[in-house]
Amino acid sequence: MKKVLLAAAVASFGLSAAQAAPTLYGKLNVSLNQVANKDYKGTDETQLNSNASRIGVKGEEKLTDNVAAIYQAEWAISTDGSGSDGDLSARNRFLGLKFKDIGTLKAGQYDSYFKNAAGKYQDIFNDDTNLDITKTMYGEERLKNVIGFETDKKLIIPGLQFNIMAQAGENNSSAYSTKKRDSLNGISTSLSYENKDYGVATAIAGNFAIAGAYNALGLKDIESDAYRLTGSFDLSKIGIEGLVLGGLFQHAKPSNAPSAADLTAAKLDARVASLKEQAWIIQATYNMANTPWTVKGQYQSAKTKWTGDDRTLDQYGVGVDYNFNKQARFYGVLAQQKRDWQKDDDKKTVLGLGMEYNF
Repeated sequence: MKKVLLAAAVASFGLSAAQAAPTLYGKLNVSLNQVANKDYKGTDETQLNSNASRIGVKGEEKLTDNVAAIYQAEWAISTDGSGSDGDLSARNRFLGLKFKDIGTLKAGQYDSYFKNAAGKYQDIFNDDTNLDITKTMYGEERLKNVIGFETDKKLIIPGLQFNIMAQAGENNSSAYSTKKRDSLNGISTSLSYENKDYGVATAIAGNFAIAGAYNALGLKDIESDAYRLTGSFDLSKIGIEGLVLGGLFQHAKPSNAPSAADLTAAKLDARVASLKEQAWIIQATYNMANTPWTVKGQYQSAKTKWTGDDRTLDQYGVGVDYNFNKQARFYGVLAQQKRDWQKDDDKKTVLGLGMEYNF
């Protein structure tokens, strides 16, 4: 009976036996959080957060012996009903061609390669509504109107991959840029290497004229040049079972910025001409042997400065996971962010319990 129903469903979509059906996937991540001083003005709040929950379809269809079509369309799901995510808002989506043993060409809207250079051993609070690194540092953008190419991980040497994407000029530029965006202007690129036998993963990434946010100053859509270095090492390869160390360092500054005089004439903040941000992360993840428990800790800091003003935004925290299997986990987090430029109410504390399920 199940086979009959499946055949009917396939036929209803007009799919032949030779066509590969798309894969439906998703992630639901819901947490209950107590946030002290959530707005840095003394207000406390109990939150139910959706934490970047999502649903999508993806697939790969063979066109010739050496070429396949690939696609993905993903939407945010507001599992808490409202607030932390826009329900059914666009996330990663693209259409492309995969060339056997060479690489993949993609066009659409998806995460920058600069962003993807930070993996699970750098951004351990990834997707958390309050604690994701997008809340503290530049570079966590999902880019619209991009064309990208990703080499096959075996094309150059095993484990080495080069990625590059270009952003079309139809994406509006910032008021702080003097360069007209009428062609493929913004570039995001990365070079990554992973060797599981040695427990090493590392990447170097660069953004060129990619708009992003400087959180400490409340600035958004500032076209910037930046570089990011990331790495992790699995210490089980040297006899320390279960422990992985990771880190990130990056530097960012505006690209094509007008002079201070031009900014003043345009009634914009002239200090943007001197803007710079330097950020880093160190973290440790410990998987307890023969148990479903994982403990992790992280410290990160972003120092942003411009003429007459230096600001540092710090975040430190710990997390505990109970992994039922590869799909489901319970977790707890305790973390604090601190603004060094505020005299009062300069710390925000987050305590939370949650569950994540992948399908």
